[in-house]
Amino acid sequence: MAYRARMHEDQIALQLYTVRREAAADLAGTLDAVARTGYRHVEVAGLPDLEAATLAGLFTAAGLSVVAAHEGIDLLRTDADSVIERMATIGSPRLVVPSMPEADRVTADDVRRFAGELNALGRRATAAGLRFGYHNHSFEFASFDGTTIWDVLLAELSPDVELEIDVYWAAGGGRDPAELIGHATGRVRTLHMKDRGPGPAFADAPAGEGTLDFPAIVEAGRSAGVEWYIAEQDDATAPLEDIATALRYLRRLAA
Repeated sequence: MAYRARMHEDQIALQLYTVRREAAADLAGTLDAVARTGYRHVEVAGLPDLEAATLAGLFTAAGLSVVAAHEGIDLLRTDADSVIERMATIGSPRLVVPSMPEADRVTADDVRRFAGELNALGRRATAAGLRFGYHNHSFEFASFDGTTIWDVLLAELSPDVELEIDVYWAAGGGRDPAELIGHATGRVRTLHMKDRGPGPAFADAPAGEGTLDFPAIVEAGRSAGVEWYIAEQDDATAPLEDIATALRYLRRLAA
């Protein structure tokens, strides 16, 4: 089947976790480098622990707008109000839980309870004017208690809880990312666009440099209502070079 990708250039963002080591050494310089590469939008994760106002000032100085931010469930459980306040200060319209702790996925009932917790947090976020979501890895797609964690989440999560699909991890879990996006139409608003390299290790790679069918992924995203296509790598070999490679490729898909 032939696909025609449809994506606007102004829907491309960068997950700052990709450049976390550079940011740890020089945050302001790293943000400036991200902007010089051509990114105008970012998702926040893996940055040094700074006051929210200070971080917001650095984003403004670099000319970067925040489209989403990750925050672990542990802090949300203990102090959700401070997390929500931080989102407002840094200008993030969207809060995403990046993973599910192992203790919350021993049985399907555990996952149902976790989904209920996400639903409650989502209501608090919505009341504060934020959008709220969950980001997958590969464990959600393994056989689990007669089903999969992903299927339990789809059944239990409120439609207001967005799904941030990481296409690399979805493929690592044995799923076709484009099909997965299509099955969750209307619930997927952000995608993590990192590629899977060849070979048994399946190291991550900049979008367009590996084995995933990104034109199909982008077309599925367009049909599903995706708003942001977020370049990311967990273990980039040369982060600043790799984010430039990903941006060039994603821009070609948007052309």
